[in-house]
Amino acid sequence: MKKLLILLLTSILTAQTYTVGDTLTFKVSGLVCSFCAHGLNKGIGKLDYTDDKSVFVDIKKQTVKVVILKEPNIEETIKLITDTGYDVSKITHANKVIWKKEK
Repeated sequence: MKKLLILLLTSILTAQTYTVGDTLTFKVSGLVCSFCAHGLNKGIGKLDYTDDKSVFVDIKKQTVKVVILKEPNIEETIKLITDTGYDVSKITHANKVIWKKEK
């Protein structure tokens, strides 16, 4: 019971809050061409919390920046990126790492 309470409190304290206009940055490996970038942009742009005008793919930096238009579904975004054939290694929000792939 004590462990459950500690886990619950930790979850509450570390819960991420997002504001419309914030940016999530996904570190993505495997992006090699503009066709890849365009496809990823269109796919992420169809998600509920953003649109295709709010997704920015940088092939050189291997990043995808997504401007939040409402509460994001990060798990869905990771799944979309990995199902498309790319690897997500970390996600940042407000200059803080909020998710990192386990090794």
